[in-house]
Amino acid sequence: MWKIILLLCLILFGENGVKNAECGIQNAEFLERTENVLAFADNLFDNEDYYRAIGEYQRFVFISKAARNKSTQKAMFRIGLCYQKSRQWTAATKYFKELQTQLPEQIEPIRFEIARTCYLMGEFQQAIPIFQSLTGTTLADYSQYMLGSCYLKQMDWTGAEDAFRHVNLDSSVYASAQEMIEFAQNGCNLPHKPPFAAGIMSMLFPGAGQMYLHRFGDGTFSMLLTLGTAWLGHHYFQQGDKTAGNILSGLGYVFYAGNAYGAAASAKLINASSLANYLEQIKEREPTIESWK
Repeated sequence: MWKIILLLCLILFGENGVKNAECGIQNAEFLERTENVLAFADNLFDNEDYYRAIGEYQRFVFISKAARNKSTQKAMFRIGLCYQKSRQWTAATKYFKELQTQLPEQIEPIRFEIARTCYLMGEFQQAIPIFQSLTGTTLADYSQYMLGSCYLKQMDWTGAEDAFRHVNLDSSVYASAQEMIEFAQNGCNLPHKPPFAAGIMSMLFPGAGQMYLHRFGDGTFSMLLTLGTAWLGHHYFQQGDKTAGNILSGLGYVFYAGNAYGAAASAKLINASSLANYLEQIKEREPTIESWK
């Protein structure tokens, strides 16, 4: 095809026409190659092959950097997202911070992703002020939603509810924000077993703390083991066998202390498990937020 075009140019326009045609063909081929690189990188990104996508985006940026068009900027931005989505938190944060100086016109989505990386790392205190600084920008609704998510993770149910209520009705995350408001309200009423109360109950009567936690098997076992060992110790003392009496009485005290400690520890584990399950339900309902526009 290209040979035919060159021949026609030679006939119609002479040598200059041929040179111009050659330049046009080379430019067309270059653009086609770069577009293929970007399309391949996007395909890797969509298929969650982030490690290979980073290399392809970097290649695209290198060969098209002079243009600095929207596609180049998006490719540069997606390199940071690849680091973030592949859980390379430090690399993602460092890259996005460097990108702020390279793409000052896209400072808002870049700062949003810095904050989101902090959120994913569990560094909520670092994420919160950044999201707060973006609540007056074009990313206000997304920032309010992520701000509410930070408060939820910290079990600040009131703060979370307030943040979610500031998401506008026409936002793509409005429906999810309304659902999260319910989670924030229900968070105040999560089942909670006071560890101190469970420990005290087991001190007053062995096994009572475990039964308070609805662990009836553990409670029955603790009661029989503690009271049985104590009774045997008393029995041997009555028989005049002080050695066996001392050993069994000592074991009885150990079991008694362990029974009280175990009740308190179990209460903590139950509370932590209940909260973890609740937060996991919240995580499953988080929407996909695209900060790049």
